[in-house]
This record gives sequence, structure tokens and C-alpha cells, in this order.
Amino acid sequence: MAIPTPGRQRGFTLIEVLLAMTITSVVMVTVATTFHVMLNARDVVDDLAESTEAGPRILNLIERDLRAIWIYNVHNNAIFRGRDMDVGGRDADRMDFLTTTDAVGSVLDLQNIPRKPTLCEVGYWFKPNQKYRDVFEMWRREDPMVDDDIITQGSFQLVHDRVKNFKVVYYRTLGHEALEELQWDSAVEDKLPKRIKIEFTIERKRSSRNVVSDAEIDDFEGAEKTYVRHFVFDTKFDDVLSANTARIPVLPPEPVAQAEGGAGEAGGGGGGGGDGGKGGGGRGPTNAEEVVGARGTTTRGTRGGQPGGGRPAGGNRAPAAPPGGMPPGFNPSEFLNRIGAGGGGGGGLFGGR
Repeated sequence: MAIPTPGRQRGFTLIEVLLAMTITSVVMVTVATTFHVMLNARDVVDDLAESTEAGPRILNLIERDLRAIWIYNVHNNAIFRGRDMDVGGRDADRMDFLTTTDAVGSVLDLQNIPRKPTLCEVGYWFKPNQKYRDVFEMWRREDPMVDDDIITQGSFQLVHDRVKNFKVVYYRTLGHEALEELQWDSAVEDKLPKRIKIEFTIERKRSSRNVVSDAEIDDFEGAEKTYVRHFVFDTKFDDVLSANTARIPVLPPEPVAQAEGGAGEAGGGGGGGGDGGKGGGGRGPTNAEEVVGARGTTTRGTRGGQPGGGRPAGGNRAPAAPPGGMPPGFNPSEFLNRIGAGGGGGGGLFGGR
């Protein structure tokens, strides 16, 4: 009886192995190339988005500080200083002013507790970029210790590191006919500029894939972006620093108490409802108390220490002076809004002029 021999097993031929290796290599190269292209595309999008967002962010930061500029009762009107300067031959104008925006830093009070100041010096300064010679860095200076010199000291925070130029122009009036001024000092002008034009150019972020001889390759978006914004102060700031004017925050008017029992106002020369709403020609208040607020002077009657019917100012009975001894006819609201001709040049948070 013949014993059957086992069948011969076949393996892969050399051609089949080479073909499989070739297909695998093509797939891997395709995946790697696609992955590399996607990474480069992501970097390009990030760079474009960063440079596109940086411009409005810088402008919004400056405008926020300018909107909160402090203009109340400052010695010598030293609240704003704009200087025409340069870095490496490129425009790098500086601005320094007082503002009430939230401070980044903090100061220690008498109990050594850190607190955020409500008033601080803010400035926008520039210095050369140590890595790239044709751009410079923009820094925001903040000094919570306000003193007579608003252009010195403080801490610095980096705003942007690739600024090509930064130009600030000041105008006294609105309109196309307004003349450009390159510097502004509120202590000299005794006023703020009516309009400020801020123009600057920033450069896209540089990387190894798009730098040739320290210069970025032009692309469809362009290597540089220029931003321009015109900032206009509100009309209430027009004469706020003029001579003999001291702007002081005024408290809201004091609420007027209502009469008991719904007493009505007096009519003509007759008395009001002084006794719980007795009207007609009845008894009026026995004395009057002057109430002074930001909107003017009114009077209210009292009887036995309780509020009575109201009496219009300038009625038949002259109002008595308040308990504090204020002379009749003295209106503090007028004093708070404008100092008289002998009041000096605005008084001072830091002393008179």
C-alpha cells in the first residue's frame, strides 16, 4: 500500500513581495504628504488669523483707555501727552495719559493688602525687536502711583512684537480741512485734541517656512497689514480743561420726601396740605427746609418734625437756611459745575496751578 506524500506548500514570490512593499510605500508617502500639507495649511491660517486679529485688538485696547481718560481737577491739566518719536528711523509715536480703566497691577494699602487702583497712568511705548531688525515691539506702560510726571516709571506689558510703524496725528477740529499736529500736551494747550488718528502697520508672524534673508515672502494675503482708526472725544470734553473751570463729580440729587396722607402741592399764595392733606386755604407749614440737589433748589414744609405739604421755591415765605449754616441763596450745584473767575486755573488733584 502506497503512502501518500504531503502536498507541496507555496510561498510568496519575490515579485509579489516587491509589489506589496511598493503599494505600502505609496500609501504611507501619500498619508505623510497629506499630513504635512495640512500642518502647513494650519500654520498659515493661524498666522493669518493672528495678524488679522491683532490689529483690531490693539485699536480696541487703546480706545478703551482713551474713553476712560481722567479729566477731573488735575494740577496743571497734565492728563495727556503725545510725542512724535521713532525707533530705528521708523515712526513710533508715544502716548501717555491718565485713565480709569481696570489696572493690571495692584498696590498695597496701609494694611499691606493688594488693591486695584481706580486711577493710573497709561502709556504706549516701543522698543527694538531683538530677533528681527526691521520691526519693533509695542508695550503698554501702567503706573498706579500717579504723580506730577505722567511719562515715567510703571510696569510694562507686551502688546505686540512685530510692529513696522506707529503714527499718531492730532486735530483741533473735525473735517477734512483740519490741520495735522504731530504732538500734543494738554498742560500747554489746556484742552484735549478733538480727534486722534492712529495708524500702524504690523507684520505677519515669521517662521522657517516663509523666511528668506530675514524678509518674509509675499503671499496672497500680503506680509504686512495696516490699520487706521479715528478716535473722536465726546463734545463734553471740548472745554473741560479751559481756564477757571474745575470739573468735580457731583452726587445725584437728594430724594424729596412725600407728604403723609398724600398731601398735595400748594396752589397760588395759599398754604398746602400741611396737616395730613388738608387743602384749600388751610394752614401751611410752620417752617421750611431747603433741599439742595444737582438740579436746583426746592423747598418742603415740615410741621412738628414730620414732612408736610410741598411749597414751591420763591413762594410767600422765604426758606430758612439748612442746619449746616449755608447762607440763603447759595446754590452748591453751580459751584460744583464751575468755579468763579477767582478760582484759579482748575484747582488740582495734586495742587493748584
